[in-house]
Amino acid sequence: MYRPLSCLFLFEANQIKIIIMSEKTNAGKGLGVAGLILGILGLISAFIPCLAAWAILLCLVGIVLSAISISKANKGNGSKGIGKAGLILSIIGAVIVVVWVFVFASAMSEGLDALQDPAFQDAIKESLENANEKLENLENK
Repeated sequence: MYRPLSCLFLFEANQIKIIIMSEKTNAGKGLGVAGLILGILGLISAFIPCLAAWAILLCLVGIVLSAISISKANKGNGSKGIGKAGLILSIIGAVIVVVWVFVFASAMSEGLDALQDPAFQDAIKESLENANEKLENLENK
């Protein structure tokens, strides 16, 4: 599994230490790249409110692929950088989507509360009556 790249011999006080350095493998690299791409796409999509469902899907799949990539890289002495980058971008994208959803949900709640307000309903009725009167005046001329 590990391929030795070079051996290093250390001589210390009547002891010989042998350190075998191994080269990095490609373990988990493909999944890491896929997780990174999904993280980038999810992060970009997260800033567009109408793509929230798409963005959260991309981010969740990116989190899973990046986590698997890091796990495989740990087991196979592979590079973990791409997997970590994908994981970070995917998590940031998912957090942004969740924040957007809460912002829009609270805005919708406030809007619905305003529609139920009797003063607001009276103001709308008055505005519609004024517009109706103006239309009738234009038709009479």
